[in-house]
Amino acid sequence: MFDYHSLSSRVGEQEFVVERQFTAPRTLMFQVFTQPEHLKRWWAPQPFTIPVCTIDLRPGGIWHYCMHSPEGQDHWARSVYSEIVPPEKLVYTSTFADEHANPIEGMPEHLTTAIFTEEAGKTSVIARVQFTSAAALSVAVDMGMLQGMSMTWDYLLGYVQELQAK
Repeated sequence: MFDYHSLSSRVGEQEFVVERQFTAPRTLMFQVFTQPEHLKRWWAPQPFTIPVCTIDLRPGGIWHYCMHSPEGQDHWARSVYSEIVPPEKLVYTSTFADEHANPIEGMPEHLTTAIFTEEAGKTSVIARVQFTSAAALSVAVDMGMLQGMSMTWDYLLGYVQELQAK
């Protein structure tokens, strides 16, 4: 088991896996991954912000958001949920999109499976991010996706501690 400060990641041929343990209940961890007001606070790597985030939390529903850079550029993305088992599991397919949630051609798409397990007041979150090919994984890693995800999970740690201190 990892303590709540540890982040573990590993890269395979067509996927990477990120795991972290948080001293927080699983229901709270599921909420911070599925509610726009929470995701706006931690999802983007610093110094990016998330001015727009909408979620239709149902199979076939879309999570659409904008990451705004300090230089004023907007980077839109969308995810389509395929499986939702509160507070245990989320499965969704993601890619970059336009401001209307239309996927951008030529950008790698990935399937994320997030598993939330709780034991003794701590929740482990494991995200398995799968790509259609080793080349697509390489493009995503070269774009900084794994590094950005690790960074955002650091922000998530602080955000969850802040929520629980209230």
